[in-house]
Amino acid sequence: MSKNIKDKAAKDWSLSLGTYPGILFGMRTYQGDTHVQTVFYLPFIDIAYEVEK
Repeated sequence: MSKNIKDKAAKDWSLSLGTYPGILFGMRTYQGDTHVQTVFYLPFIDIAYEVEK
Protein backbone atom coordinates (compact mmCIF):
# COMPACT_ATOMS: atom_id res chain seq x y z
CA MET A 1 0.00 0.00 0.00
CA SER A 2 1.41 3.41 -0.88
CA LYS A 3 0.42 6.87 0.22
CA ASN A 4 0.40 9.90 -2.03
CA ILE A 5 2.03 12.69 -0.07
CA LYS A 6 2.58 16.04 -1.72
CA ASP A 7 5.76 17.83 -0.77
CA LYS A 8 5.02 21.34 0.38
CA ALA A 9 7.38 23.87 -1.16
CA ALA A 10 9.33 25.94 1.31
CA LYS A 11 7.96 29.45 1.64
CA ASP A 12 10.31 32.27 0.75
CA TRP A 13 11.03 34.85 3.41
CA SER A 14 13.13 37.96 3.88
CA LEU A 15 14.38 40.11 6.73
CA SER A 16 15.20 43.76 6.24
CA LEU A 17 16.38 46.67 8.34
CA GLY A 18 15.39 50.28 7.78
CA THR A 19 15.15 53.68 9.36
CA TYR A 20 12.30 56.12 9.87
CA PRO A 21 12.01 59.60 11.40
CA GLY A 22 10.62 59.38 14.90
CA ILE A 23 10.49 57.43 18.13
CA LEU A 24 8.12 54.49 18.23
CA PHE A 25 7.94 51.14 20.02
CA GLY A 26 5.68 48.45 18.63
CA MET A 27 4.82 45.93 15.99
CA ARG A 28 2.45 45.83 13.02
CA THR A 29 1.44 43.21 10.46
CA TYR A 30 0.64 44.10 6.85
CA GLN A 31 -1.43 41.60 4.81
CA GLY A 32 -0.73 41.63 1.07
CA ASP A 33 -2.10 39.50 -1.76
CA THR A 34 1.04 37.38 -1.98
CA HIS A 35 2.82 38.02 1.33
CA VAL A 36 2.53 38.84 5.03
CA GLN A 37 4.91 41.40 6.47
CA THR A 38 5.50 41.94 10.18
CA VAL A 39 7.40 45.07 11.15
CA PHE A 40 8.99 45.69 14.55
CA TYR A 41 9.51 49.37 15.37
CA LEU A 42 12.27 50.59 17.67
CA PRO A 43 13.40 54.22 17.99
CA PHE A 44 14.61 55.29 14.53
CA ILE A 45 14.92 51.65 13.30
CA ASP A 46 12.43 49.17 11.84
CA ILE A 47 12.95 45.46 11.28
CA ALA A 48 10.68 43.84 8.70
CA TYR A 49 10.05 40.10 8.36
CA GLU A 50 8.21 39.13 5.16
CA VAL A 51 6.84 35.68 4.28
CA GLU A 52 5.23 34.53 1.03
CA LYS A 53 1.71 33.11 1.36
